[in-house]
Amino acid sequence: MLKSVRAVTILLMGMIPIPLASQIHYSNHFTREISRCQAEFIEPVEGLYKVKMMKRDEDLNYDLVLFSEEYDFEMRFVLEPKYHRTTPHVDFFTLTTSLALNHERPDIHMNLFEPEEAHTRFNAQWAAYADFIPKRSLTEKSYARLLSIYRQDCGLIHTLLLFNEHTDEKDRRLHSISFQNTLPE
Repeated sequence: MLKSVRAVTILLMGMIPIPLASQIHYSNHFTREISRCQAEFIEPVEGLYKVKMMKRDEDLNYDLVLFSEEYDFEMRFVLEPKYHRTTPHVDFFTLTTSLALNHERPDIHMNLFEPEEAHTRFNAQWAAYADFIPKRSLTEKSYARLLSIYRQDCGLIHTLLLFNEHTDEKDRRLHSISFQNTLPE
């Protein structure tokens, strides 16, 4: 009797999906910085993304880098919980121009969210994104999108998306990080 119960249990366990097998294990540092920014990270659920280890970049010190071979897509996150300036737009513009290929065809398309939309989409007071061709020292990918979101007393968060083809993956991953629900008064 005990053997048949064990056999049934083993068979049933094989039918139940175990989500831990596909979860991304990111660092304690990233978890701590997300908390310090009072932000939420929406982890890709497909299990197609993996953590990528990177050396310190000349432009940014990334808190987390994820990549997907299936989508040929990379996401890099930079969290600045100690950001206390009131000029996220200046820092966003400076960072975008330093990451973009700046010769012959400096095609940079910047999009500033209206305050209501920044709040609705990211629980942010300010948000913008830019599409551009990244410089070769940054990546071998053909295209980049930089999203920056800001909330007073929470910080500035940058999400850099790198890809070779324009697919809806760049729009889905635009919302990977947002601030927690309430804005400070």
